[in-house]
Formats: sequence, structure tokens, C-alpha cells
Amino acid sequence: MYTSRTATSRRIVVVGAGVVGASVAHHLVRAGHEVVVLDSGYPAGGVTGASFAWVGLAKSSADVHTEPLRARAMAEFDRVVTEISAPIGLRRCGAITWEEDDSATNRFVAAHQDAGHRMEHLSGPELSVREPALVQVPSTAAFAPDDLGVDPVAYTRSLLQSAQQSGAVFRAPTQVIALLTDDDRVRGVLTDHGEITAESVVLAAGTGSTRLAQMAGVHVDVAASPCCLLTFSTPRPLVRSILSTPDFEVRQLDDNTLLAAEDVPLGFSGDPAEIASTTLEALQSHLYGANELRLKQAVIADRPMPTGGRPLVGPAPGVPGLYLAVAHPAVILSAAIGSQVASDHTL
Repeated sequence: MYTSRTATSRRIVVVGAGVVGASVAHHLVRAGHEVVVLDSGYPAGGVTGASFAWVGLAKSSADVHTEPLRARAMAEFDRVVTEISAPIGLRRCGAITWEEDDSATNRFVAAHQDAGHRMEHLSGPELSVREPALVQVPSTAAFAPDDLGVDPVAYTRSLLQSAQQSGAVFRAPTQVIALLTDDDRVRGVLTDHGEITAESVVLAAGTGSTRLAQMAGVHVDVAASPCCLLTFSTPRPLVRSILSTPDFEVRQLDDNTLLAAEDVPLGFSGDPAEIASTTLEALQSHLYGANELRLKQAVIADRPMPTGGRPLVGPAPGVPGLYLAVAHPAVILSAAIGSQVASDHTL
């Protein structure tokens, strides 16, 4: 059994070492808690590693940002960046999007501007200057100048490293077999390496949180939404911004790596490379220089989609000692979620 380092510290177990779990650990340990992070694999080894990792307004409608965590997500992310020291592949490049027709793009921009968000119109000529690789240029586009991208794996590992440097313990691979309960309260976890008692257990295991919560009789309504992340090598950058269009969604991870994100067709069970082939054709018809792209990796992972689209962040109803931290998009929300969890576990 894991034993406490001090008699007065409050121990919290975080299940999951994706970006949410790593952020939760970073915030909890800075708040003075004794933190143990468990994962059945390695940091960012699940859906986090297959994340497009677009941080900012994204292509979401303006009303999405009225959700409290989403509303403060960018400010919280900027704060966390100042607290961690390891490189995270940060690219403050802005994001450019457009819809099927100009009127839809104009409505999208107007809604964000009415909400007070930094969103601008770009004319076709302005877009051509910003993105000279575009073959077909719409007459208008939306530009979010503050949007950025990160390397989701590097970001997650940096958060976890920060937590460990402040005293958190990371144990992997460790499988959670059961939740320990006593008088209808969660008291810790049983793992394949033994018991770990704790005053609180935070479930930050994405779609895996559903199974774990059921152990305590808690229903977590989360759907698995498959997404495909395609990684291409390129001899030079093709795009300067994050580009999200009706035909593709791409960004540079670094100067020699292009990422593309694709939804997975309903019922698809084939090789992810099949999706890559279709995407590559679209890129080659829309971007000069895309004929030099070479597929490095194609990965499909299940995004955790809470019903209603709102993050599940807070104490599990009716079960003291159990806390939920499940959300999409996780990279965008990670810092805000970590801050919320730490606030809810105030000493």
C-alpha cells in the first residue's frame, strides 16, 4: 500500500495522465495537496496524443464560449504556460476559417464580435498574403489572431513534470481495478499493485471514466466520438496559420510536420490510412506544395463527448470522495479544468 509522506497532507488520486489529468495534478500539487497520478499506459498515450491541439476560439460558435470553463479557457491556458518550463511546441499563429458561403462566414464573425471576441474579417487578397500556399481563395474569411497550437504530448508531459517536481507521484503502468468505498464514500483505489487510500479520487480518464464511475454506482453520460489525426512530413511549412475550411483542417506542428484532423465516418472500421488518402487528395488540390507531403502516422482515437456538450467537472452526485473531470475539447479546457478542480479541493 502507498503510504503518506506526511501525517497532515491531504492525498488525492488522479486517474488518467492525459492532458486533463496532468493539468489537474499540476494544479492540485501547487495548491498544497499530496497527489498520486495513475495511468494504465504512458502520459498522453490515449486520445490526448491524437489531439489536433488547437487552443482558442476554434471553429466553435460564439455561444459555446458562454460556458464558464470555456469562457476563461484561454486566460487560464496563458497563465499555465508561465508556470511550466519545458517546451510545449507553442505556435501563436492565429486561426483562419471560412464556411461554405460568404454569408455564413460573415454571420460567424459577427456573432463572435458581438460577444466581444477578437475575431476579424479577412478579404480574399488579405488571405492570399497571409496564406500564399492556398490555391483557391474565398472572398472572405474569419481570422482569430490569438488562437494557437501546441504539441499535446509535450504539453501534457510538461504539466506532469511540473507536478512531479512539486512532489506529485506518477505511477504507470498501473491499472485501476476497483474503487475503495466505505459508508458510501470513496476512500481510494485498488490497483494491480495494491491499494491506495485517498480523501478524493479524480476521474480524468476520458471515455474510461464511465467504467470507473460505474464501480461506485455513478452513471457518467459520455459518448465516444472517434477522430482521426494525420501527421505528414513536409520539407518546409505549407501554412502559416491554423486553417479550418469546408474541405480540410490543418496546421503546422513544427516547420517540417503538418497535422490534419478529420472526423471518422459513421461505422468506419478500416485502416486510418484510408482516411489519410482522401485528405491528402484534398490538400494537394487546395495547397501549393502539398504534393511533397508524406504520411508519417494516422491514428484514430475516441474523444469523450459528455451529453449536452458541457464538461463534466465536479463532485460525483451522491458519492463523496469521487470527482469527475471529463471534457471535450480537452487541450483547450485543460488549464481551466485544473484550476476548477484545485478550487473545489481547497484545503
